[in-house]
Amino acid sequence: MKNIDLVITPGDPQGIGPEVTAKAILHLSGKIGRVSIFIHASKESFKRERLFLRKSLATFVEPPKETTPGYQSAWAIQSATRFVMHSPRTRALVTGPISKERIREAGFKYSGHTDLLADLTGTPEVTMMLANETFRVALVTNHCPLKDVSQQITSKRLERAVQHSIAYCKVNLGKQKPKIAILGLNPHCGEGGILGQEDTLVIAPTIKALSRKFPDIRLSGPFPADSFFAIESGRSKRRRHDIIIAQYHDQGLIPVKLSGFSRSMNMTLGLPIIRTSVDHGTAFDIAGKNQADPGSMIYAIENAILYLNQRSNR
Repeated sequence: MKNIDLVITPGDPQGIGPEVTAKAILHLSGKIGRVSIFIHASKESFKRERLFLRKSLATFVEPPKETTPGYQSAWAIQSATRFVMHSPRTRALVTGPISKERIREAGFKYSGHTDLLADLTGTPEVTMMLANETFRVALVTNHCPLKDVSQQITSKRLERAVQHSIAYCKVNLGKQKPKIAILGLNPHCGEGGILGQEDTLVIAPTIKALSRKFPDIRLSGPFPADSFFAIESGRSKRRRHDIIIAQYHDQGLIPVKLSGFSRSMNMTLGLPIIRTSVDHGTAFDIAGKNQADPGSMIYAIENAILYLNQRSNR
C-alpha cells in the first residue's frame, strides 16, 4: 500500500457522524496500513469520543469558530474537496451524514452531497450509487420529490447513468463487459401503457439505442422493480448483474439497505475524485448516546482505500 490520504467530513456535528467516524477509525486503526487521516471538522464535535482524541489518530482541519452546524457541515465538505482535488491520485474523500435542511438554512442552496460535490469539482453530470455485497444500484434521478420523478426520466439522464456505471465497472471492478440491468418506472413497467407511458416511450427505446451504442455491454430491461430484487438476490453472486439502474431514490435504495444496512455505502460516480459515504442520515435522536452503528462508515472507508489504491497503482 502506498502512502495515501483519507479525508473525512463527519457531517453534522450534532448528529451521529462524529461517533461513527471515531468508532470506524478506531476499528480500522491496525488494518489500514500507511494511511494519513485528515478530519475536516471541529474537535469540539468529538468531545464525547475522548479515547479517539487521546490516541490522536487524525489531523483536524477546523472550521471557523461560532458558526452554525449547517455552515460547519458545508464548510467541511468544501475544504475537504479542495484538498482532495489537489492530489486525486493519492487522496480520497469519505463523508458522514449531513442535514440538508441545516445547510440550506446556512445559505448553501444544494439538495445534498451529490450536487454540492458536482459543483465543487466542476462536474456537470454525476450519478448517485449505493452498494453492498449483494447489490450495486445507480440512480437516474437523485434527491427530488416523487411528484417530479416522471418529468426527470429522460433518455439523456438514463444514458448518463449507464455511462457512469460502465466506467465504474471497468475501473473499479475490472470488468470490461459488465452486466447492467435497468428497472422500469411504473408498476409492471406500465403494462403496455395502461399504468404509465414512461417505460414504453422513454426507457425501453433508450435501452435499445444504448445497446447499439455499447455493443460490448450486456444491457437489459426494463424490469419490473417489485420482483426484480427478489429474483436477483436468489441468484449466485457470479450470475448477478454488476450494476442495477433504478429510476428514483427509494426504488433502488430500499432494497440495498434492506439487504445490508450496516455494510452499505454511497458513492458518487462521474467525479474526478474518489468519494464514498455512509448510507444513513444524521439520526439526531440517538446522537450522543453511544448507540450508533459504525458499520457503514467502516465499509465506506474500506472501499475508499481500495479504490484509491487501484487508482494510484495504475
